Formats: sequence, C-alpha cells, structure tokens
Amino acid sequence: METNERTVSIKELDANDNFFELLDLSKDFFYEYENNKKEFFEVDTIDEIDIKNYFQKFIGNEKAKAFIAVINEKIIGYITVYIKDQPNYWKLKKVGDISGLMVNKNFRQNGIGTKLIIKGLEYFKQENIKYYTLFTSVNNTTAIKLYKKCGLKPLQTILYGEIE
Repeated sequence: METNERTVSIKELDANDNFFELLDLSKDFFYEYENNKKEFFEVDTIDEIDIKNYFQKFIGNEKAKAFIAVINEKIIGYITVYIKDQPNYWKLKKVGDISGLMVNKNFRQNGIGTKLIIKGLEYFKQENIKYYTLFTSVNNTTAIKLYKKCGLKPLQTILYGEIE
C-alpha cells in the first residue's frame, strides 16, 4: 500500500494510545522473526498482558522511549529504544539500544522505518548518547539493508551506529 509521507506522524507513545494495535504489530514482529531461524526463534505463546506491560514500561521513563508511526489515527509502526549502562571497566559508560522496530507489512517501503529510526536517534542525541546497538538475525537481510542505509555498521555480531 502506498502512502503519502506527509500523512505519517511519528510521536512518543502515551497511555491513551491503542495497545491492541501494538499487540497485533508485536505478534507480526515475533512471527516474522521466527522465520529467520525457527529452531532458535520459535514463538511459544504471546500473551496480550506481556505485550501491554512491555510497552507501558516506556511511558514516562527517562531511560527508555517508544515512538509510534500513525496514519489516520492507526498505529502502523513502532520503535523502542533505551539507554543501557555499560560495565564499569568500559570507558564508554552509557550506550543506546534499539530493542524493537516494526512497520506493518502493508506500509513498508515508504520510509516509515527510517523515520522511526531517526526519531530514536534524536532521543539518543538529546540524552548525549553517542553510540547505539541493535540486535537482529543475520538472516533478516531486508532489515539489515535498512539499518546499513541508516548508518549502522557491523560490530562482531551486533550492529552499531554513531550519532555525529
């Protein structure tokens, strides 16, 4: 489905947003991820309350944020980001992490994933975070292509990026 970029808004998740739409997106996220290596990522059960609790922990949290992509009042994508503390022996004490990114398959290839990543990076920059990481399956080639386009680089088996 093609969409006009101007109709997409990216905003921080709040308690009034539709968590059922996030539940559907999260289920799609896990079932798509399962296809990357079923033996390792096979989904057992996805409980609605677990997904709701996951997203609620981002609301009002200074060290973690969830941003959603909305078209016509419908959530069609999200990104979840947080700041993690590094062990004391590392000089770099805080690192950002993109813990989840999902766009409804009907709205992909329209720049929405890129917009969500940019919003997450704006949050990191605001919090004086220079580096961030992201975990994905090596078989998730479409996502890896997007991540590389957005400036992420391989770091062992983890992708990382630098906010300049």
